[in-house]
Amino acid sequence: MSDGRAPRRVALTLALGERAALRAIAARRGEPEATTAARFVRAGLSGDGAELDDPPQLRRGPQPPRPASGAANRCRWLPAGEHSAAVARLRERYPSDLRHVPDRLGDDRALAERLAALSVWRIEIDAGLHRDPRVELAFSDELARTSRWLEERRRRTR
Repeated sequence: MSDGRAPRRVALTLALGERAALRAIAARRGEPEATTAARFVRAGLSGDGAELDDPPQLRRGPQPPRPASGAANRCRWLPAGEHSAAVARLRERYPSDLRHVPDRLGDDRALAERLAALSVWRIEIDAGLHRDPRVELAFSDELARTSRWLEERRRRTR
C-alpha cells in the first residue's frame, strides 16, 4: 500500500548465476534489467498476498531496431532477433504439440506471430506475472488449438 510518497529505488544483491539469468530474461523481453527485476519482485510480493498499488508506468530503454519490411517477425512485443529463439524454445518445451511447425517459418506471418505470442505468454507465466491458475489452462487450451491448426494446415498442403 502506498504511503503517498514517490517510488523509491532499492538495491539488490544477486549471485552471478542469478544476475546472468536476469540479464537473459531482460534481453528476451527487450527491457532494462531493473524493469525485469521489479516485475519479479512485484510478482513475489503479490504471490505472498501483499496488497499493492498499481505498478508505475512502464519504463523502457532504447527500442530494438524494427525488422526489414518483408520480415516475418513484426511482433512489436517480441524483440527483434528473438523470434527464432523464442519459437525454438517453445518447440523444445512442447515437441508433441508443435511437431508440425516447419523448420523455417519463411514469410508465414500468421504462424510466426501466433508462435511468438505463445512464447511471450509462456515467458510471462513462468515469470509469475499471472496469479490466476486459469491463465495456465487458457495457455494449454491455446496450445492445443494451435496444434490442431498446424495439423490441419499440413493436411491441406499435401
